[in-house]
Amino acid sequence: MIHVLDNETINKIAAGEVVEKPLNVVKELVENAIDAESSAITVEIKGGGIDYIRVTDNGKGIPQGEVKTAFLRHATSKIASEDDLAYLNTLGFRGEALASIAAVSSVEMTTKTEDQLMGVRICIEGGEVKEFEEIGAPCGTTIVVRNLFFNVPPRKKFLKSPTAEAASIVETVQHMALSMPGLSFKLIVNGSVKFLTSGNGELKEVIYRIFGKNTSDELIPIMVEDYGIRIEGYLGRPVISRSTRADENYYVNHRYIRSKELSKGIEEGYKEFLMMHRFPFCVLHFNLDPSAIDVNIHPSKMEIRMDRQDVVVRLLAESVHDALIGRDLIPQIKEQTEEVKEKIVAPEPFEVRRREAETVTEQTEAEEDFNPHREIFFNDKEEDTVSTVVPESVAGEFPVKTLNPSKIAKTSNPSEIAKTMSPSEIAKPSEPVKTSNPYTEKLVVEKPEQYTMFETEFFREESKEEFEVIGQIFDTYWIIALKDRIYYMDQHAAHEKVKYEEFMKKYKEGFLESQNLLPPVVVSLKPTELEVYRKNREAFANLAFEIEEFGSDAVVLRSVPSDLFGYTSQELFRDILKELTETYSSKSITTVEERIATRACKAAIKGNTGLTKENAKKLIEMLFTLDNPYQCPHGRPTLVSVSKYEIEKLFKRIV
Repeated sequence: MIHVLDNETINKIAAGEVVEKPLNVVKELVENAIDAESSAITVEIKGGGIDYIRVTDNGKGIPQGEVKTAFLRHATSKIASEDDLAYLNTLGFRGEALASIAAVSSVEMTTKTEDQLMGVRICIEGGEVKEFEEIGAPCGTTIVVRNLFFNVPPRKKFLKSPTAEAASIVETVQHMALSMPGLSFKLIVNGSVKFLTSGNGELKEVIYRIFGKNTSDELIPIMVEDYGIRIEGYLGRPVISRSTRADENYYVNHRYIRSKELSKGIEEGYKEFLMMHRFPFCVLHFNLDPSAIDVNIHPSKMEIRMDRQDVVVRLLAESVHDALIGRDLIPQIKEQTEEVKEKIVAPEPFEVRRREAETVTEQTEAEEDFNPHREIFFNDKEEDTVSTVVPESVAGEFPVKTLNPSKIAKTSNPSEIAKTMSPSEIAKPSEPVKTSNPYTEKLVVEKPEQYTMFETEFFREESKEEFEVIGQIFDTYWIIALKDRIYYMDQHAAHEKVKYEEFMKKYKEGFLESQNLLPPVVVSLKPTELEVYRKNREAFANLAFEIEEFGSDAVVLRSVPSDLFGYTSQELFRDILKELTETYSSKSITTVEERIATRACKAAIKGNTGLTKENAKKLIEMLFTLDNPYQCPHGRPTLVSVSKYEIEKLFKRIV
């Protein structure tokens, strides 16, 4: 039930929802459609959303008596009092969106609930109701927004180009599709279908639809549940890393957000696997108790606060690392082929329902029965077949009329086909037929398979006896054969990784040697820095530091690691302290690990250096002993591979 909130609740909401651009309109309307328990949502825009926005859903609809109330400020059905803010299970809750949108545009809404015979249509221009009438309509809601900011020229002046505004809308709808894989989303831009998801609940299928086959082929599943927190989704292999954080996609209780803390956790888990200034691709869903998060922070609802945030970040970092560590991450050399996007052909499910809901006279029934979404296939056989395309969510609930195949004229003109039918040859509404789901039949998807290296995984115990070292090229790379694959190993990257693991083992086991400082070094600290030091005394002790507090605002360094990795004692202490201030864990200190990586790089055999086959084989065998032999400490691959199949394609033995 829609009602206006009381003043106390209004004052506790992060209010001020202002429609600044078309993106805000689309986001709010789609969130309302999701909250209405829709199973399919269509978004259509023209002119970057400035000229035209349409959002259609097959949800619960709005009761006729509440339609006008829905356009009042702070009118909502999502919450009733301030107590509900602590247990939000909906995307929207402020009751500001429709009022804000209607104030700066021309809005037309058509809506109908399941228990009402007729729907209602309302037109509002600049906040003033122009039309209100009953109308035949399917269950659900369609909202059309035209001429955005027609009465607010200054705001319209600061909009970007229609192309740029459309791009931001596409990205937002994509995020909503990724957040709700169980809903079917369709996006139409200037008459062209940009993407369509089936709503079958498979997140990987949505990733395939949005990012393409090359990305969906390089995914690793992740699922962990602990401390009352559930994390699931997909991680991208290092080979599809990005130059920015734009494709770090994460959703908390199906809400798309941006969080420095969650990004930090994801990147911490990927730290051993990516080069510097490269960022992972991922799509992760976090399921938390609604009472453990606060989304009432900012009107955009893109920021949240979480209880036990440090626990969430630690669990995330460890889970990402564990998911990657057990995988074969050797990059494959593949023939570069351009992805061809298939043409999306799918009906509007709402149009099918609307047609079936209309009452027509017997005289015009034959012509109106023709469904533009029915596809008629003619072949060389005697019989012709008719396929009526209706979504599964509609079939069974709404009867579908079919044509008698024997009466279909062999013509390509649909209107002529309709004219050959008499009313008596049209199935009665009470005779529903079994129909198929266009979202599964019309969208022919090559099932994305997880990349597994097939049966030729290199770092298996059996492979130790099977690989063959062919030889060295360019005094840097080694060619290795194993079954139906060829591998190329970078000797410097491989040896650097071996040395890094050797140094890191000493560091983690606390076997670092220390040296005394004469005289000791006094370091002045701010109160916050002193507090961080006190919390992490053990971490500094494990790094071979001997530290004592000196007065009320300083510490004295009496001994430090014997190998300072190019630092002075005070620089190393301050850098470690700064990192501990910004992180949730003292188990993995980047400042130290980066210096160890530099030390390993200097100690490793260089490129352009001759090496015997025996030594190369020993180096390969050392890689077998590592947890992560796939990347050097700086994220470069130690090996890459090419299959016999790819080689035969290059030589055109396979076309």
